[in-house]
Amino acid sequence: MTARPGWPGGSRADLYQQVTDRITAALQAGTIPWRQPWTSAAGRPASMSSGRPYRGVNVLLLGLAAADSGYRSRWWGTYRQIGELGGQVSRGERAVQVVFWKQLEVSGTGEQPDGPDSDHVRTVPLLRAFRVFNAEQADHLPGRYRAAETNAGPDLAGQPQDVLAGYLGHGGPRLVHAEGADPCYHPGRDLIVLPAPGQFPTGEAYYATAFHEAAHSTGAPRRLNRPGIAGFDHYGSGRYAREELVAEIGGAMLSAATGTTTEASLRDDTAAYIGGWLNALGGDRKLVVTAASQAERAAGLVPEPQRQAEARPGPEAGGGERGPAAPARARLTAQWAATARPYLAGPEAGG
Repeated sequence: MTARPGWPGGSRADLYQQVTDRITAALQAGTIPWRQPWTSAAGRPASMSSGRPYRGVNVLLLGLAAADSGYRSRWWGTYRQIGELGGQVSRGERAVQVVFWKQLEVSGTGEQPDGPDSDHVRTVPLLRAFRVFNAEQADHLPGRYRAAETNAGPDLAGQPQDVLAGYLGHGGPRLVHAEGADPCYHPGRDLIVLPAPGQFPTGEAYYATAFHEAAHSTGAPRRLNRPGIAGFDHYGSGRYAREELVAEIGGAMLSAATGTTTEASLRDDTAAYIGGWLNALGGDRKLVVTAASQAERAAGLVPEPQRQAEARPGPEAGGGERGPAAPARARLTAQWAATARPYLAGPEAGG
């Protein structure tokens, strides 16, 4: 493949690695990317051309860029889009690379043009990239793009209890509280277990943990049918690492959407936690791209439980071979220091 401007090396493998390298650099600097992007006053990064928020791993990439440069505007656009709005990118400004999935139609591979496979067409998702600038990097844009919006707060601010109860009460998993229990989701029983609410230091900490486990539960076969839940194999596998990252990002998105992300809800084992994810990312360059895409779908399902009957696995959910069904005793926990980190440091990480 011929290299294109802004695509070092030009291959899709390079794009995965570039995204992973950016997330890794943030972790090495002590920043947890899936916590950072939703805490700014500007709100979730959004496209100037469509007006819609960015999704998946682009939320992480643009959130990190905004934090690094101190941008207060949530709006991003390509050089051409900014020009079409009457703006001009300032001299010397550098763009941020974001990625998207392009659906490519591939025809059959039959040797004979008139053979049985010649008319068969399948759709293959391919990762592509483009570059965007923040509104603060341009002059002459309409004022609505330049300043942080005063009403750009969380979509569901103040409603974590309503979101969680709505999900559980409309086809979601069961939730039980047990004094001293580890937070976990049991796939075989479709059950979330949490410690007693009084054991959490704050309400924000309770909902941060509950949303993490709720994100796990969206992977059940009758919901989004993610391989990390529907085909759970064992702790320490690449599939387990990906599912844990889905829950981390998905839970963070839900906490941000309900305005419950505060310092009190974040981890107190940050150094060990970061070390575990550096090990995981080092073994799987596609981990963060795929997990962020799946997390977006998980975070979208919880506030809209009526979609459970309509949920179908997307392209990323069907990748790879399916492992054995999860036994009833299998569980995925939110206690990274006690589970994921030791296993991911072993030889099977990212396998």
